[in-house]
Amino acid sequence: MSSKGNMIKLPNTLSFRLTFCYALTFLVCLVSALLALYVYLDTIFNSRMDDDLKEDIAEFRELLDDGGLERIIDEINREMNSSDQSEVFFRLLDSQGTVVFSSDVSEWEGLEDHTAKILPKATASLIPVLETVEFPDREYPVRIVLGKMAPDLVLQIGETLEKKEEIMELLFKVFAGMVFLGIPLASGVGWVIARKAVSGIEEVSRAAKDIEQGDLERQVTVKAREEEIQTLMNTFNAMAARIRGLIREMREMTDNIAHDLRSPLARIRAMSEGALSEPDSTKGYRIAAAETLKECDRLIHLINTTLDMAEVDAGVTNGMKESINLSQLIADLCELFEPVAEEKHIMLKVNLEQNCQIVGTKHHLQRMVANLLDNAMKYTPPEGQVSIELIRSTHEFRLTITDTGVGIPRSDQHRVFDRFFRCEHSRSQEGCGLGLSFARSVARAHGGDITVTSESSQGSTFTSTFPIISSAA
Repeated sequence: MSSKGNMIKLPNTLSFRLTFCYALTFLVCLVSALLALYVYLDTIFNSRMDDDLKEDIAEFRELLDDGGLERIIDEINREMNSSDQSEVFFRLLDSQGTVVFSSDVSEWEGLEDHTAKILPKATASLIPVLETVEFPDREYPVRIVLGKMAPDLVLQIGETLEKKEEIMELLFKVFAGMVFLGIPLASGVGWVIARKAVSGIEEVSRAAKDIEQGDLERQVTVKAREEEIQTLMNTFNAMAARIRGLIREMREMTDNIAHDLRSPLARIRAMSEGALSEPDSTKGYRIAAAETLKECDRLIHLINTTLDMAEVDAGVTNGMKESINLSQLIADLCELFEPVAEEKHIMLKVNLEQNCQIVGTKHHLQRMVANLLDNAMKYTPPEGQVSIELIRSTHEFRLTITDTGVGIPRSDQHRVFDRFFRCEHSRSQEGCGLGLSFARSVARAHGGDITVTSESSQGSTFTSTFPIISSAA
């Protein structure tokens, strides 16, 4: 088997990676802290030993001044009697390196060679000279100080670093043990933190799988402490709600399309059967053909409007957007509806602010305004009034079309913009229930919206808004 096949493959999960990062970060911080503490303690121990050796040199100088050489020798003997001769030694030397007095240095092989190297430096100044020396036959290094007592007298003191090294070795073992114990501890804590951190993501993943399997009502109900995870959950729930709404709208639209297609097709079939059941009747055939054309036109209008709405909602238009004088567009449409208003004895009141420029698709805007005007004319009784007003505010243009018609019941106002929805009083009128839906799609495609306020038997007001774009002003 190849070496690649023998390699251990680590889990490629967010939980594992977070755990690894947490544990690695903890261990790096722990090792850094322990290493810094270890170096600090080593420095402190060395500093204190050097201070003690320097103090010894100073004390022996005072003894020399007070009692002479004999007083120093007595003090050295006293120190040696209370100390282990394998750990410390004392020597008095003249400026040439000749031993004036010495403790037992038989265990300090190589001392003479080292002393000969640093003695000139020690006799040149009253500042003590400190050095760490490693002897071949000794396990631990030795800290040695040479201090000038008099013009022709130098005191040499040596002290093994055995105790300090033993303490540092013990600290090293303790710190190493802490690091090795920290590995499972950091991994365990990191795993708990990681699992807690990704629990919200896993809940979102489970919810997504449930939705994929058909449970469209699934939501994420777990509350996360982390703001980012909670934002993800809220966004997912909003997306799921939007999907449910779209599917519900698709089902309603499918049902409505099926219903609206079934009625004209049934009439076409009935007319065709009636024409065929009669004996040769050219007039019957012509009537059937005319009615069939009428129903076909209605079906074509229904299909075309549905496709146009899908095109607008998707942001895909056949024509390029252009700068449009909304004031002139509405004025032209009002001229087209004036004969209808006169025929129904409806007063058409127009108040348009001039030169309201927007960027958009002209034929979509024409159909939108035409649909609103057509509805107002259709449901306003004779001697009624339809008002069209276009005004400019700080950030938008506002188009208001008000009629004194039959109005819309409050229970239906939230649905009038739904596709294929028709109020009870409008079912007797021609139409397919897509006019207001198309108007809202166009308004939103141009960055605005459309709203309605209405009272039954008192009339309705449709308000469309369009943002003012600086490039179009």
